Amino acid sequence: MKSYQDFFLEEFYFDEAFRKWVLKPEPEDHARWEQWLSEHTEKETVVAQARELVHALQPAAQPLSAFEKKEAMDAIMRRFDEHTVVPLHQKPTFLMSRLRLAAAASVVFVALACLWFFRNPAERSLSYTQLVSASAVALREVQNTGTTAMLISLSDQSTVSLDPGSKLSYPDHFEDGSRTVYLSGSAFFQVNGNPLQPFYVYADDVVTKVLGTGFRVRSVQGERSALVSVKTGRVAVFTRETIEDDRKSGNADLAGVLIEPNQQVSVDKESAVTTKTLVEEPYPTDPGIIPTDFEDSPVSVIFKTLQKAYGIEITFDEELMKNCPVTASLAGLTFYEQLELVCDAVGAEYKVTGDHITITGGGCGTP
Repeated sequence: MKSYQDFFLEEFYFDEAFRKWVLKPEPEDHARWEQWLSEHTEKETVVAQARELVHALQPAAQPLSAFEKKEAMDAIMRRFDEHTVVPLHQKPTFLMSRLRLAAAASVVFVALACLWFFRNPAERSLSYTQLVSASAVALREVQNTGTTAMLISLSDQSTVSLDPGSKLSYPDHFEDGSRTVYLSGSAFFQVNGNPLQPFYVYADDVVTKVLGTGFRVRSVQGERSALVSVKTGRVAVFTRETIEDDRKSGNADLAGVLIEPNQQVSVDKESAVTTKTLVEEPYPTDPGIIPTDFEDSPVSVIFKTLQKAYGIEITFDEELMKNCPVTASLAGLTFYEQLELVCDAVGAEYKVTGDHITITGGGCGTP
């Protein structure tokens, strides 16, 4: 039996095992819950209230997010309170409570459920403010109102370079199991590695999971897409609904989009479609390999050097290119300038396709 010590009313209501015990109990279910209640007498009142609510609203729980579940429950209880004003000398009966709770709950919850199923995907998204409000732990918010990046140090010694106009919410101390922060705007994260405590960045409906690396997240209100790019290490990018479903099911291997240095993922906020591409300005990822001067070097060797230096896959016809000697100085040029210079030397062209480069045409053939 899972631990229910920290459950509140709404968490009991939406818990499948609890609902089964209330609506369709098996003898073993009843025995387990009775034993649990005898060991946690402080939960008797909230469990009784949750049982009443389940009986009043017997349809299965709707597929709402944590924030929306909280909103639904708050609205139900507000409506219930409005209809249960009883004189101090009069004790409300069980039947009165049941009827009033059912009336209040059915009106509010059915309305929320209908709203959920008939609105479009964009309207199901949650904003930074909503995510922060739904956090189960206390958060500190920092907003950069200046004109330069603001450096923030977290309790695990990770750092965040928060861009102007951006906001970050984070706990003073991370709890065991995971580290979670919330971003509005853009920031560069340098995260200390800890395989036992993964780091999550929630930026509206985009979630980035990392064990330890340097990466940038950008999710600005009013912009259609969110962007995550990697400088060092690897990160996985998810939509909020995907990661919440996987974490709820206990799936340890979350099915996100994996990106490495010089790669980025763009997430359409309306359709949740993810697109993996190269960053606009790739940089050398291997400090021991800096492409500079080549003299009568086979072009195939130059392409392989660029591939290793930047960590970017470059596909080409090696047989066609191996006999093409090229003399070129690549020092001080950007990755794409280097690539264009080498391609021009052999009459070839390059094309960026997703996260890799394809070389076509050109070549020298067999001497």
